[in-house]
Amino acid sequence: MKKLALIAALAAFAGSSALAASTTVEFTGEDGASQTWKFKDDGTAEGPEGATATYTWDEPTRKLCATFAGETPQTLCATFGPTEGTGAVGETSAYTLDDGRKGTAMIVAKEE
Repeated sequence: MKKLALIAALAAFAGSSALAASTTVEFTGEDGASQTWKFKDDGTAEGPEGATATYTWDEPTRKLCATFAGETPQTLCATFGPTEGTGAVGETSAYTLDDGRKGTAMIVAKEE
């Protein structure tokens, strides 16, 4: 779930011009499990239990690829549908991972 959540957050909000110095996002997968990730504007993220990752965002395709740190780094990608928001606290976005899993991400905090 750590990888699923990170990708969701980044894809949902990294392309937004409203990304603050950090944006905290709660993710809920289609299985109902949820967790929170803090994303920094320098392209890094901090998740549960000290998990970390770096990411790239392709705005035209709304595709995010995140590489998770560890003994064997792994890269996962997610695609997001269009959003109408500005990246404000309370906004949500649906996502689909390359393997077909889906979920929803919600911004819960921002820091300047």
